[in-house]
Amino acid sequence: MVRPVPARPASGEGEGDEVFPLSGAVAPATAPVAAPDDNDESLDVADAQAAVPVPAPVVEPKTPAYPEHLDAAGVQALAAAAGISIPEANARRLARHVDGSAEQLLELLNTHDPETWQALDAPLPPTDSALQQMRTLLDEADEQVRRLVDACATIGRWSRVEEVAELAELEEPLPVVDRAVALGLLQVRRAALRRLLGFSSRLARAAAYELMGVARQSELHSRAAEILTDTGARLQQRALAIGGPDAEVAEAMDQWAAKCASEGAWERAGEAWLAASRMSVTEAEAARRLVSCLDAKVSYGNLFEVLALTPELEPAPASPMREAVLGYQQLLLGHRDEAGVLLRRAWEMAPEEDRAARSAIAHRLTLHNLVDWNCAELITWGRRAIELADGALPSVPSGLEAHTMLGLGLGGEGRTEEALAAYGRVTRSSLGGAQGQRAMMGQGWLHLALDRVALAAHELDMSAPIAAWRGSTRVSLWSYGWLAHARLALGDLSAAQAAVDRALPILEETGQNVALPLVHWAGAQIAALRGDIPTAERHAARAASVRTDYQGMHVAMTMARAQVFTAQGDYAGALRAMEPLAQLKRYHGIDEPGFWPWQDLYAVALIAVGQTDQADEFLRPHEALAAERGHRSSIARMASARGRIRFSRGDVAGGRESFESALAVISDLPLSLLRARIQYAFGQALRRAGKRREAEAELSHARRGFLAMGAQGYVDKCDRELKAGSRSRDSESLTELTPQEQAVVELVVQGMSNREVAASLFISVKTVQYHLTRVYARLGVRSRAELTALHHGS
Repeated sequence: MVRPVPARPASGEGEGDEVFPLSGAVAPATAPVAAPDDNDESLDVADAQAAVPVPAPVVEPKTPAYPEHLDAAGVQALAAAAGISIPEANARRLARHVDGSAEQLLELLNTHDPETWQALDAPLPPTDSALQQMRTLLDEADEQVRRLVDACATIGRWSRVEEVAELAELEEPLPVVDRAVALGLLQVRRAALRRLLGFSSRLARAAAYELMGVARQSELHSRAAEILTDTGARLQQRALAIGGPDAEVAEAMDQWAAKCASEGAWERAGEAWLAASRMSVTEAEAARRLVSCLDAKVSYGNLFEVLALTPELEPAPASPMREAVLGYQQLLLGHRDEAGVLLRRAWEMAPEEDRAARSAIAHRLTLHNLVDWNCAELITWGRRAIELADGALPSVPSGLEAHTMLGLGLGGEGRTEEALAAYGRVTRSSLGGAQGQRAMMGQGWLHLALDRVALAAHELDMSAPIAAWRGSTRVSLWSYGWLAHARLALGDLSAAQAAVDRALPILEETGQNVALPLVHWAGAQIAALRGDIPTAERHAARAASVRTDYQGMHVAMTMARAQVFTAQGDYAGALRAMEPLAQLKRYHGIDEPGFWPWQDLYAVALIAVGQTDQADEFLRPHEALAAERGHRSSIARMASARGRIRFSRGDVAGGRESFESALAVISDLPLSLLRARIQYAFGQALRRAGKRREAEAELSHARRGFLAMGAQGYVDKCDRELKAGSRSRDSESLTELTPQEQAVVELVVQGMSNREVAASLFISVKTVQYHLTRVYARLGVRSRAELTALHHGS
């Protein structure tokens, strides 16, 4: 049974306010109303409390020391000390509610029933100390100031001065505002050209709301429902004024939620449907609206809230959309098999005549295949979703969102012109809001894969901010993740790091896993380029921490690990990291040039550990596909790997030709990182072949490129190569050695083991041992120490 619980008063405008905080249901009219909760600047009105209060446990912490600022984990730990289990979503709300204060949290835990902290939309009350402080301040206030405070507490923590003044019935509000501010009751801040009025803390607002009393609350909610300009806020005020389940208001909220969903404004839709569910008169209506609420919340991407509400679905009757919602949730957690089973079950259950439900399920299956990067299936399900939605771009959100993914599927199949045309059809519709965000992100991702990197960076940067689009956190995370990779390709490590830094809090706040490997892959690569290996390893470990079988996620976590090993010169480790991917029965799109550039890295690792023939065999089909597609950065990557193969086989002329063609093919593309990498590899190969003057030129070019982008780790690598080359030219006692022998000596005297020398020179350990034996005999030395002394003394 879906049980009614209270709804929350509307949030006002301002930074951090919920757009449509209708979650929570309405308490019966006869019930006392408890304190408000801000849940990200919104306000909760309490459920009816029992007539006889339940004694709350006294929290006696085992240790007197607490963190200065509690996060969700800290809240859960403090509560656990008292035997109270608090869901993750509510722990986050509580941490915000008390501004991270352990003292305030302990006061709340000690004075309230533990059940207060269980439901997602349960109101969060004020502390007794906050109530006392608010009483004291209000005692000093005149009647107009008290009316202003009451109005502000009714509308939201931060509200427009004009709306608060109208609700408080003040003809000249600004002098009253000044008096309220002077007393410390309210604060003023500006948002663009608007003045916002609000409380210094969520606890202060909750206290002010509770002190109003039930009759005053109901009166102000009724009037606010006529005054506020936002439709959702008016509906919420109506609900709070009624104070109990109401079929008419529930239906109005249901319709408003559907309108928000049609625009892709999933956060607003989810909050509205939750409120509609709580206000529903029948269990069937409540269950249906709760399913819609969870579907919208999953679409928005806040999985902590979804996890908190999911248990309420258990008694709900089985339905196609119920299974689809649960599958959608598993999808965002990265659980491919579970998501696939649930979504296919939903598809089988959906009646043929229910085109809207089937379109929505087909959309989820499209997304499922996008994350898996199964482009053929993505296209199939995407077109099915569009057909079921009657192909009307603005009318059915599932059909439109399928349009925004279809271009990626076509691109992953190598159908570039069709992919660009697909996005052209969507973007020509001049979409705004959340749907525009999806289209912009998808097009940016496609342009990045097609080497249109500067354009891609612009589009991804525009599509990333959630507030600007009122869109989806999932889409924002993908935007930030691919933006970081676009900035990396352009050689702007600082901007790439900024994109990663913006994504990490969203990952933390929402609990999503789908984009997590992508973001941490970028973080690992940035840190590795900078030479910060510990940070790179932490990012790689975090990328690999997700349990998933989705191939797109698997490639990202594999690349994160492999690039850290490569930066350390541990090619055997890089090979181990990538071997599962190489052996996997991959979907075609994984190897489509431009989307997941792992192939040249794998070939280089094979060469480095002496498996040149295997590298040659592996590389050939990827070289052919890159040439067939005319994909320039992929052609350059493959040519660079081919150059290493040729140099390792002693074909200096052929190796030089491969590297030069690699650089030529990207000469007019702004791919600074790829260019520097190719120059560095070319210089390495030339120096080991004894072409020191040419090597110095290429390494110097690479060094300048790495230095400009702040890649200090690779600047240091270039410096070591340049120093070793210079030392070899000046070492007369070693001039009789062959170029290969000289290369071995130069690395041995740097302290490298035989295995490390082999990896660096792309030869086997046995070959290193063979060269060292000949060098010892020729120079009359008996140990590495003697060889080092001779080398440094020469």
